Amino acid sequence: MTEEKLIEAAHHLAESRERFVKEVHLAMEGFMSFSERLRTFSEYLDARDAKINAALEINANVHESLASLVDVLKENTVALNENTERLDRFLTKFETYFGTDRGLDLEN
Repeated sequence: MTEEKLIEAAHHLAESRERFVKEVHLAMEGFMSFSERLRTFSEYLDARDAKINAALEINANVHESLASLVDVLKENTVALNENTERLDRFLTKFETYFGTDRGLDLEN
């Protein structure tokens, strides 16, 4: 090889090395960008999971509240039925003692 060709080969090698370094830098920037996107997506998924868990907790609390409400309504219905039966017995005794309401329309 001649000296000129050796110098040309050295320049070509230096240019190739520079292109390779540029390509490696571009690849690293791509990997860093991809890594940042993955981190952002991971944060999004964590926030979404936290909201889903909070919603599930609220749902469980509402379910417990509704179950308690059902129990209270059952007790209230039983008490209302007992009071209705007592009132019916009272009205029966009242009508037995005083008669029906037909004769109670007195004008004063």
